[in-house]
Amino acid sequence: MMEFSISSKGLEKWMHQNRAEYTGAFVEGTLLDNFVIACKRGFAAVYEHRLNEWSSDYRVEYETGAAQKVWSRWYQFEAVANTGSG
Repeated sequence: MMEFSISSKGLEKWMHQNRAEYTGAFVEGTLLDNFVIACKRGFAAVYEHRLNEWSSDYRVEYETGAAQKVWSRWYQFEAVANTGSG
């Protein structure tokens, strides 16, 4: 699994290059949203990364194939976000 941080502008370019499509899995964030995208060779979970109270960028976790680790971590994140703890 590959992890990296990226600006919203950079994310748009990365998504275009990887032919990314939204999967419908998302959680609302404070400044940005968190979501999972299907790419041409795998899946990526995209999480809001708060820089300060006025700005954020994204933390991306990308894995090729079925991306079991990405989905497992996403489901854990989603469960915590939906219960409001963590």
